[in-house]
Amino acid sequence: MRSEHRDWSPLAFASDPTPGNVDAVAAWMGELGARAERDRQRGHAMDEVLGLVDAGAWSGLAADAFRDRLRVVRDGARAASTRQGEAGTAAKSWAEAMFATQFDADRALRAAEEAERDIAMAQAAVGALTGDHAALLDGLAALERSSSGPELYAARERAEQAHEDLVSARRRLEDAEQRLEDARALGRRAAEDYGRAEREFAHRLEAGKTGALEHAGAAELKDFTSGVGALSRIDVTGVASSSASMSLLRRLSAEELKALLAGSPALLQRFWDSPPDPQAVAGWWNGLTPETRAALLPAAPALFGNLPGIPYADRDTANRIGLAEARKNPDLTDEQRAVLKRMDAALNPPAKGVPVQLVAFNFFTNPPMVAVGYGDLDSCDNTTWCASGMYSGAKDSLDGWAKAAKNLWRAQKDVGVVRPGVVACLEYDNPDAAGVGFSESAKKGAVRFAAELDGNTATRAVFGPGPAPITVTAHSYGTTMASIALTLTCTRVDAFVMVASAGIDTTLVPSLSKLHADHIYTTAATADLLAPFGANLFGRAEPNPTVARPLNPTVGGAQAFSSDGDGKDLERVDGHNAIGEKGHTSNSGLLTLNTVTSEGHGYYDRDTQSLYNIAATTTGRPSKVSGGLTDTTEASERHNSTREAHRPQR
Repeated sequence: MRSEHRDWSPLAFASDPTPGNVDAVAAWMGELGARAERDRQRGHAMDEVLGLVDAGAWSGLAADAFRDRLRVVRDGARAASTRQGEAGTAAKSWAEAMFATQFDADRALRAAEEAERDIAMAQAAVGALTGDHAALLDGLAALERSSSGPELYAARERAEQAHEDLVSARRRLEDAEQRLEDARALGRRAAEDYGRAEREFAHRLEAGKTGALEHAGAAELKDFTSGVGALSRIDVTGVASSSASMSLLRRLSAEELKALLAGSPALLQRFWDSPPDPQAVAGWWNGLTPETRAALLPAAPALFGNLPGIPYADRDTANRIGLAEARKNPDLTDEQRAVLKRMDAALNPPAKGVPVQLVAFNFFTNPPMVAVGYGDLDSCDNTTWCASGMYSGAKDSLDGWAKAAKNLWRAQKDVGVVRPGVVACLEYDNPDAAGVGFSESAKKGAVRFAAELDGNTATRAVFGPGPAPITVTAHSYGTTMASIALTLTCTRVDAFVMVASAGIDTTLVPSLSKLHADHIYTTAATADLLAPFGANLFGRAEPNPTVARPLNPTVGGAQAFSSDGDGKDLERVDGHNAIGEKGHTSNSGLLTLNTVTSEGHGYYDRDTQSLYNIAATTTGRPSKVSGGLTDTTEASERHNSTREAHRPQR
């Protein structure tokens, strides 16, 4: 370890180019290793506690929250142990690099000091020899003019020897100067190596800070303990319920909720999957002071931003906080990054000055789920919820469905609505080709979607300006999900518009009369081969009897409108997708069942007969439907009778 003051000017440095205390870093390395071991032991101890409080020994919301928090802290302890160990390794590398660079710097300084001494001596010698050599040359010139013989010969020898001595001195000077330059170069390399190693150590040390124990300070643990106590009092039976969730909201402070939810992602997800009664939420929120609301939103944005019954402006505030935090998170999945990549386009308004509200942002579920509203949903003239279908979750289609919703917002303006409100709702696990044949995704998503519709009603009723029409349009498998949701709502929507339906699951929705909807509409383009194929393949009832396969059951009770174009200003739909594919000029062919619509010819594309009619039916303007409306009941009954007659007899 260096202790004496050093003059680094021979290396052209004003101060030590490789400062640092190797012994101090070595001591730090030992401390980091000890911390890593302590955290490892903490994680092991928490594992043992988890074994004692498994679900068989303790159940209920409080137990779930406690176990979740313990797992978070245990995983944090393990991560901290790993990162502290990595930091210790980094400290070891830093100490070794510091020792090596300091050794090189010291060696360079010694060489530079020696070279400077040699330069001084060589310069003095060159100066003296230069004068002697000049004098000898002058004497030699005089002798050559006046004499010859031995005296002249001796003078010449002295002059030649002086020249050789001068050349030798100059070589020593050049050598010393080169050694000085080499020493300075070594010093510069040592300084550069030191700086590089220092930056690497700082980087690795900073990385070691992440993954350390979070939410485990004294204040946070106090709030968490208080929250678990409240949960224990609320949920003594171990049965999670809407009333228990509502009691939790009423009893806990902002700090307690923050601490509790930070350690219990399962509890947060429970609020998403089974929200408390939106009417109760709206009444509770309305009774809070503005100061309390302002404290709650940033304390638990993932809860309040996604809670039906809270005004959409407040939900937007909370979800924007969540979005900002997500953008700063370095440890995102590919799906989360895909959502963020599409978010900017989704948050652009459909027209200048139109509010855009982030209605839902459940970013850390799998897959991420999002809803974006266009128009002020707290005061708009009507609200239309758009439900997407297969392969159309936020990670794949947030931008596409945002475009569809914005197109519908503009179309509703065109048919005469002054202040429309449209929501691109991607709040369920949209199935892929393997899952589309089953109703599991639809059933789970329906609970959430029903809560959103009831929340829309509750928010307008409690916070004003009073009731306004609520409508739903759903595409493909979205119609399967939304139809189930409309059997679960307390709200009766003004209209339900099914677009390219993948079929109705009649084991859950035996008839369209069971839907809580005053008006039901349906459409399917003639060129769309995928929708009826899917309904038939999976045994779901097709609501469009004119396109149903011969052995496919149908369900009547809707008013059908055309999506095949009016032959004038409104374009036809030439495939299945909601939005046409850019650059695509024709439907995709029989082998792919015309899945991909061409540019401008999707169901929700501008200037299509489909979108115009969706706008008319979702705003209570059936008289404006292009091509008119046709009741499907009689055609459905005829189709089903023919189907029964042609079914194979056992």
